[in-house]
Amino acid sequence: MRNCHSCGAANRASATYCGTCGVVLPTAELNLATMPPSDATRYLCAAVQLDSRLAKQVVRDVLDEKYKAPPSSPDVDLVPVVLHAIEAQKRQFVRDLLLTLLLFVGAWALYTARPLVFVVATALCWVAVFGETLVATYGVVAHELHPARFKPDAMSRPYDAEQRARLVKIAEARQGNVSVYSAYRPFVGSGKLVDAWSVVLDTDQAAEEDQEVESFTALEVHDFVRDQLRDLRTGTVTMTDRVFVDGRDIRDDIRFLPEQVGAPVTAVDTALLRSLTIESEDRARPYLCIEVSGWQGQLVHSTFLRFVVTPHELFIEVSHFVLTPVRDEFQEVDRLLPEPTAGQALRIGGRALRRTPGHLFRAPIATVVRLFGSATQEHQRTRQKREILNALRFDHGAPASPRETVSDRWYQRYFQQLDHDWYTKVIDKRLFQSLTEFLESKGIDIGELTQRQTVIQNSGVWVAGGGSVTAGSIAAGTGARATSMISKVANAARQGVNEVVGRN
Repeated sequence: MRNCHSCGAANRASATYCGTCGVVLPTAELNLATMPPSDATRYLCAAVQLDSRLAKQVVRDVLDEKYKAPPSSPDVDLVPVVLHAIEAQKRQFVRDLLLTLLLFVGAWALYTARPLVFVVATALCWVAVFGETLVATYGVVAHELHPARFKPDAMSRPYDAEQRARLVKIAEARQGNVSVYSAYRPFVGSGKLVDAWSVVLDTDQAAEEDQEVESFTALEVHDFVRDQLRDLRTGTVTMTDRVFVDGRDIRDDIRFLPEQVGAPVTAVDTALLRSLTIESEDRARPYLCIEVSGWQGQLVHSTFLRFVVTPHELFIEVSHFVLTPVRDEFQEVDRLLPEPTAGQALRIGGRALRRTPGHLFRAPIATVVRLFGSATQEHQRTRQKREILNALRFDHGAPASPRETVSDRWYQRYFQQLDHDWYTKVIDKRLFQSLTEFLESKGIDIGELTQRQTVIQNSGVWVAGGGSVTAGSIAAGTGARATSMISKVANAARQGVNEVVGRN
C-alpha cells in the first residue's frame, strides 16, 4: 500500500490513480509482479499447468491478441498465469508429439495385424499422459506453486519482443481505469450478477414548504458517496473510478484507441473520467467500482455504482457481482505432499487413464497447430489488420476472463456465502445513508428515498399514503409465487368445459 500525496488515502502499490481524489500517483518503474500474489493467482497458475485446454485458451486469448484489451481478473495477477501457461504448453507439446507418433504406430499395427505392437503402443500412450501429468503435478505445482515457494517475479520472461510487450500491457491493465468489453456484458471478469437495482428520485420536492431546493451535479453526489464509503471494513476494499466502453464502438475514438491498428488504452486522464461522470455518453459510461476481496482472493464482491442527474430527477444504478472460488480440482496444490504417496500416484494414474483418449485424438491437430503456430498467428493478425482498416467495425473488447473460467458454480463454504451477503448489505446500507445525508444537505425531501430503501433492503411490499391491500393472495420476495382463488375457479371452469366438449 502507498498513501496519496494529495489526500492521504491508502492505495494499492500498483495504483496509477488515487481511488479517493483521482489525482495521478507518482509513477515508478513497471514491475510485472506488482503486489503479493493471492491464493486465486496460485490456483489459476496451477489450473493452466493441469488443464491443457485452459493453457491454450490463456495463451490464445490473453497473450496472442495484439489488437484487443486484456481481460479483467479481480485480485488475480495474470502475468504469472500467462507465464505458467507458456511453460505448460511447451511440456504439453512434447506429450502431444509422442502421442501423435504412437497413434500412427498403433494404426500401422492394426493395418499389419500386429496386436502386440498395438497393445504396447496403447500402453505407452497412457505412460506419456501419466508422465506429463506427474511432472505437472509434482514437478511444478507441488514445488513452484506451494505458498511458501511461490515467487512469480522470479519467473523467466519470454524472449519474443511482442510477447514481452503484451505482458507489460497486461500488467498495465491492472493499474488502469478503462475496461473495454466485448459483446453484451460490460462487467466481464466480475463473475455472476447476484443483485441489481435502480431508482429514480424526484429532486424538485423540498423537505420543507418554505425551503429552496439546491441543484447539484452527478459529480457532486458521486464524490460525496465515494467519500462516505471510504471507511468500509469488509475484507480488503478497493474503490476506483472506471469507464466502460464497448470494443465495437471505439474505432474512431482516439480517447480509447489512439492508434487505429493497435490495442486500446488501459488508462485515461482523470479529467475525462470526471467529465463523463457529469455528462455520461451512451457508449462510454463511468462507474464507481467497489471491490471487496476476501478469503485470499477466493471470494471477490464487486459493486458498480453510477449516478445520472437530470433537471428534475436523480437516477441511481447499482449492480452487485460475485466471483466465486476457484474449482476444487485446481486447489490440489494445497493438498500435495512434497513426494507422491502410493494413493496420490494411483489417483494421478486414474486421471491419466481417463484423459488419454481425449488427448490421443486431439494430439495430431494440436501438434500441427503448434508446429505452424507462428504462421497461423501471423495469418490471423493479417486478417485482423485488414478487418480493422477496411471493415466498419472490429471488436477490440477483452475476451473471457480465465478467472471466471475456473470459478466454481457456487460457494464452497457456508461462511463465504454469509460474507458475500454481508458485503452486499453493508454497501447498500451505507449507500442509502450517504444518499440521505446528501439530499438533506440540498434541501430535498427524502421520503421517496426512504420508501425505495425499504423495498430494496427488505424485498417486501410497501403501500404509501396509509393505503391498504386487498387481494386473494400476495407473493413477496425473490422467486415468490401466488395463485388466487379466482385463478383456481377459472382453471376448473375451463377444465369442465373441455371435458364436456370432449364427450360431445
